[in-house]
Parts: sequence; C-alpha cells; structure tokens
Amino acid sequence: MTRNMKRLGWAGASAALALTASGLLAPAVAFAGEAESTAPTSGPQFDSTAKKLMTENDQVEGVAKDGSGNVVIFTSTDEAELEGTAKAFVDSTSNVVVKNIGKISALAATDVVGGAGYISPIDATSGALCSVGFSGWTPEGDPAVITAGHCNADGTLTQSFLTVPSRDQAAGGTQPAIAAPLGTLGFSQFGGPGNSEGANGNASSVDIATIDVTNVTLDLLPEITDWTTTSDLSESTTDVRAVGKAQLNTSASKSGRTTGLTSGTVTAEGWMQVQEEDEVRWVYGFAVEGAPGTVAGGDSGGAVFQGETAVGVVSGGDPATGSFMWAADLQAGLERTGGYTVALKIDAPVLTTPADGGTVAVGGKISGTAPAGSTVKVTPAVGDAFEATTDGSGNWSFPAPDKLGDYDFSLQAVNGYNTSAKVDASVVVKAEAPVIVSPVDGSIVENELTAISGTGLAGATVTLSGDATGTAKVSASGQWSVKTDLGIGTYSVTAVQARDGQTSAEATSSFTVAPSAPTISGIQDGATYSGAAVPTSVSGTGVAGAKVVVTINDAKVGETTVDEDGTWSIVLPAALGEGSYAVVATQTVEGVSSSATVSFAVAAVPAPSPSPSGTPAPGGNGNGGAGNGGAGNGGNGGGLAVTGMGDVAPFAWGAAALLLAGFGALGYRKVRRSAR
Repeated sequence: MTRNMKRLGWAGASAALALTASGLLAPAVAFAGEAESTAPTSGPQFDSTAKKLMTENDQVEGVAKDGSGNVVIFTSTDEAELEGTAKAFVDSTSNVVVKNIGKISALAATDVVGGAGYISPIDATSGALCSVGFSGWTPEGDPAVITAGHCNADGTLTQSFLTVPSRDQAAGGTQPAIAAPLGTLGFSQFGGPGNSEGANGNASSVDIATIDVTNVTLDLLPEITDWTTTSDLSESTTDVRAVGKAQLNTSASKSGRTTGLTSGTVTAEGWMQVQEEDEVRWVYGFAVEGAPGTVAGGDSGGAVFQGETAVGVVSGGDPATGSFMWAADLQAGLERTGGYTVALKIDAPVLTTPADGGTVAVGGKISGTAPAGSTVKVTPAVGDAFEATTDGSGNWSFPAPDKLGDYDFSLQAVNGYNTSAKVDASVVVKAEAPVIVSPVDGSIVENELTAISGTGLAGATVTLSGDATGTAKVSASGQWSVKTDLGIGTYSVTAVQARDGQTSAEATSSFTVAPSAPTISGIQDGATYSGAAVPTSVSGTGVAGAKVVVTINDAKVGETTVDEDGTWSIVLPAALGEGSYAVVATQTVEGVSSSATVSFAVAAVPAPSPSPSGTPAPGGNGNGGAGNGGAGNGGNGGGLAVTGMGDVAPFAWGAAALLLAGFGALGYRKVRRSAR
C-alpha cells in the first residue's frame, strides 16, 4: 500500500507564490482636464485623481498602472459608453488603457475546509503535497487542522501552506501554487508510537497529524468541500456534525486535492501495511473500495466521512487502479494526539418562548432549544454574557431581566470549543398587572375598608382609580398599600403599575362593604322547644336604624327597624306547631344586607298519664250487711241491690279520707295558732 502524499518541485511553488504576492492592483485613476496630457502613475496626484474617478463614476471598477507607464482603467462597460469624468480622462490622456471586465467579488480565500490542498516544504527546491482532513482544535482551543501523519516525514516537515484550489489537480490544475501560510506541525504519528513500525492488532498504530494554525486571518470551517466550486471551496460543502466509527457495508466519501470528491463502500476494518518509500508502517483503519480514480497521490490526509460524521483520513491506496483506499481510523488517531479534536458544525439555538419580538413579564421564562449536549451562551446588547440553563435534551431557558422595555440579545450554542452561528433576538419585557390581594374580587368586608393592598413589581408605582384613588410605591419585597375610607356600600377599583417608562395592564376588584350580621337572641341554635317554651317572637341586635326582615322557613313573618339602643323584636303572627324551623334575620343598611340564621325544632306536648279505673271492694261471704240503718241483709243475694255508687265508692272513700286527714291537720294547726 502506498501513501498518498505527492512531492512537488519547490521552485515551481515558489514562483507561484511570487506571482500571487505581486498581483495587487492599486485602486487609483488620474484625471487630466487638458487634451493629450500624460497622467502620473504614482504619488499623491495619482492617488487623488484615482479617488476622484472612483467616487464620481459608477462605471469605473478599478484603476491600476502597468509596466509600460500607463494608467489602466477597469470598467464593466465598453470604452465607447464611458461618460462624465471617466470619458474626459480617457479622451484627454495619452497614457491610458481601458480594459473591460465583469464585477469583481471576493473569493473567500481565507476559508479553510476539509479536502483542501496544502504543501509542506521539504527543502529549498521541493515540497510535499497533501490534503486537509478536518478543521479542528488544539487542546487549548486554538484552531488546528487534522491530517495524515505520513505527510510530514516523521515530523521533519514542520511548515505548511495552503494551495490555490484552482491550481490543484482536482480542479484541473497542473501547477500547484501557494495561497497563504497555514501553520506549524503540532503532533505527528505514522505507525506505532514514536513513528515506529507498529503492529497488526495494535489500535495505537495510526496515521495522524495535526497542524497548529498560525495564520490568524484564516477562518476554519467544520465543512468538507465537494470541489465543485474551485473559486471558493466553501461554497459547496458537507457539514461535519459528529466524529464516529466507520460503518461496514455502508457508503463513504473522500475529499482530496487530487481526485476531489469520490465515494465507495466500506468493505473491511483492521490493519494495513502502508508503505512510505522504503519503509512499511502498520495503520489501523478501514478499506473503501470504489470506481477507478477514488484516490491518488496528494489525497493523503484528506477527509473520509459517512453522511455528516467524520470517520477517517486518507492513509494509502492502490496506485495501479486508484479504486482501493485505506483510511486511518480517526478516533484511534485522535486518542494519540493528546487532546486535539475535530471542529463540528453546531446548529444555532432556536428561541421558542416568547417568539422573537414577543412579550414576556419580568422574571418570566425566555426559552428555546439547542443541539443536545450543548450549552447556550446569551450575550445581551447591554451587560455581560451568561450561560442559559440547559437540560440533556437541549432545552434551555433563562429569566427575563428586571428592566422593562426592549431586551436585545444574541444566542450561541457551545459544545466544547465548537460554537454555532450567533442568532440575534429581541423581546419586550413588560410589567404584568399588579395583584389586588385585599379586598379580593367578589369579597365582602364588614363595616368599613381602610386600605387596599396587593403585590407588584419592586420599585413600580401603583395607581388606583375608580371608587378609590391613590398611589403607592411597591416595596423591595413586592408589597403595596393605598389608604381608603370606604363605608357600607358596593365598590369597584382598578390598579395599574408603571416603571421604566412602561405601564402595565389593569387589575380590577369589585367588592362590598357590608354591615356586621345581626344577632338573634332568645332562641338557641339547634334547640327543641315544646309547650309554653315554644317561641312566640324573634328578637336580637343590629345596627341602629337598619331595617330587619325576619323569615321562618323562607316565609316572611315580619319586619322592623333596629332601635337606637341597637335592639329589635318581631312578634310571630301565629303559634308554631310541631316541626323544624330556620329563622333568618336580614338587616339592610345603605342598600347592603347581612343575615343571621338559627335553627330549632318544636315538639308535640306529651299526653297526660291515664287515671286508675277503681279500687276493688274487700272480699266477703255473700252476706250483705245493713249499713247504718239500711234495711235488709244482703246474704245469699237477698236485700236491696246497690246501684250507682257501687264501683267508685272505694276511690271516693280513699280521696275523702285523704281530704279529711289533710283538713284535720290544717284545722289542728289553725286551732293551735288561734290558741296562741
């Protein structure tokens, strides 16, 4: 296997560098008002005349001088169509040459992408041509390039220069030319550690090198060119978003300065002996097989990728067919470099809440999404940058600032040394309506209201309007209060808060100041009454002069006015029978009412106990004796029959005996008192 580094005669490269370095054109045109004069080609007069032509005539694209003492005017129009200052200068000057060209645009010569060519000088007359693999980072976060280790002859070629793309073989060029300095060798290993031969089965046998970029004008992009835009390789590229391991039986692509962009299939993984002139080194990696022309000398170090994942750098190939390429495993190589990493394309963060230009409250959440694993750097237009809080899924957020008004800031995703493009955004921070805590909307306050209070934005001024007016400053703890003197009635107030020249939306509270509920006395809530204890009236206390209406079980039973001493009473129109009752006393003051309720029950009067039916007569033998002169014996059914009194005589007797005994005693006492 032969490595794909290409040697170049240094004299040719040096000549190309000299040509590009001396090709700068001075932007000047001289103006001469006299016929057939000779315009100066240097000095202040040339400079001022050139400035005059460039600023006064849109047809002039540029001005220079040639080696024959002529002033050269570059124009995008024909010479016959020149007007104004330019026409006068051409007509009156003998040493002027007009050249028609198109519009000139920058060719982004400072952009560096994977697959671009570079050259490392070997000596004063020759150099080694290779390809950039990937843009990257040093362990300290400075720009670097990742390429193949064999491109620098075991670390002896320490300087590198970018080549002009249009002069590289992939663009059809035949004579490479230097475009700009690139950098110095940072790390190199071809084969085993210390550039030893390495061994089959040893993953530390690699082909990797890093170049520390010293040209500060270069802009390294995490992209790989497809070589379709050789005037600017960065115009058509594939982004590099990850570093991974090559997947077998899957398509892989390569970009290099000799054969450009080619593709094949990853067919095997393992170790290969890659020959460097008369030496052979083991390289851990994978095979890519494709059509003829897949790889050639000078492609060494070029980017090998699958989709947007960097997987290797070109190490060697079959020079006979060019259809077989051996790529060095990128991850294994990077592990040997001591901390160099590949530059990755990071998507910019997306603002979701609120939308760009939307509104948010002070302290409200400003949030969005970013690539997973990245953090989000927030740079306000005024103030220090800070990092937004992110989770593992890439969701991020930060609280809106305390200052009201427009809040302009930029967002940038950061992953290691990789950063996304910056996204400018702006939201409007507004104060929310203050909160009226007391009295709450729809609430009832007893008797009077002496203050309306709530919460708001610290430092804001709260203004009340409606049935109560006044202002208050919100404290540092977010509290405010406005004194009031509201008696019984119904009210509505509105509050707004203002700060930093911004006024919030309104907050409204409608409430009632009501008299204290009247009292009901003489009836115990939950009690049961019967007989003479059943209430025949309802009474209580209230506000002097208030009207009191009493209902029992929702039926009005009377109304009255509270006396000056604060008492009231209503006689019930009818006696209450057995059942349950709810008494409601409602007093009204200034159209505002309050009520009191008691519940009780009326039970039926208990029935009297039944009296005894009689006392049995003493038992006898059937002989009826005559009493006190009564005629006849009653024995054997004979004598006069007893009628009328026969059943009650014993009860009457007993009662009479009790009465007699009582009267006797009373009489006795009376006698005794009389005797005394």
